[in-house]
Amino acid sequence: MESLVANWRAAFAALLLILIPGSALTSIFWFLHRRPDTSRAGGSLLLGSSIRAWHFENLRPFEDAFVRWGVQPAWLSWSQLFVGILVGLTYSEGLVFDSGFLLIFAGTLDILDGRVARRTQSGSSRGAFLDSIIDRYADALAYLGIAVYFRESWVLWASLWALVGGVMTSYARARAEGLGASCQVGLLQRPERYVLLGLGSIFSALIEQIAGHPSGWQPNVLLVVVVVLLAVFSNVTAVQRVLHVSRQLDGPPTARRPPERADD
Repeated sequence: MESLVANWRAAFAALLLILIPGSALTSIFWFLHRRPDTSRAGGSLLLGSSIRAWHFENLRPFEDAFVRWGVQPAWLSWSQLFVGILVGLTYSEGLVFDSGFLLIFAGTLDILDGRVARRTQSGSSRGAFLDSIIDRYADALAYLGIAVYFRESWVLWASLWALVGGVMTSYARARAEGLGASCQVGLLQRPERYVLLGLGSIFSALIEQIAGHPSGWQPNVLLVVVVVLLAVFSNVTAVQRVLHVSRQLDGPPTARRPPERADD
């Protein structure tokens, strides 16, 4: 009986491993086939403007519903914090598949609160400040949960370095914009970190369910690889920002009000 259940779980995991990327790629193909205007979507090296515009279009029905129902952006921010706590708890318990989906959900709430605020013209300095603080907590809780899960392994240190890199990447931008410098550069900005860690967790859990892991290896090998990459490249991004801003700043410090909403 146990063998039959394990086989069914492996078969279901294999189906999801095909359906998730397959449906996403199909949706992206038909979106790009319409030749939409993606010039205002922004983008980066890993998440180009086309991918971001596709994601924003898929979120549009939820955005419209929240605006129609009078949902306040702050409610979405607090919801993101609650989901972030769940992310940390599920990672700490080794529920990697659940953590990946919850992490992407938290990132989606982060996008929606800003878009709803712009649609309803309800953005404020207090709201932007609160949103930034919640973003930092959500980031930290995910890495702390991973650190607890791998607490008896060297991966603990990789997760902590990934946490440090994410915090310093965000701080570099905040401090730079406070001094009047632009800082929208770097390989792994916040959306990229969410996508890599979220999808890496989902696919890691599915592969683990299908194939297990070799004797003597860490569980969830793909998640380990992603955490190590994040530990390296998030700190590389922080250094990129330090060098970029250092070339801009000269003379006495000047204060400038930062934009109300930023990805990282």
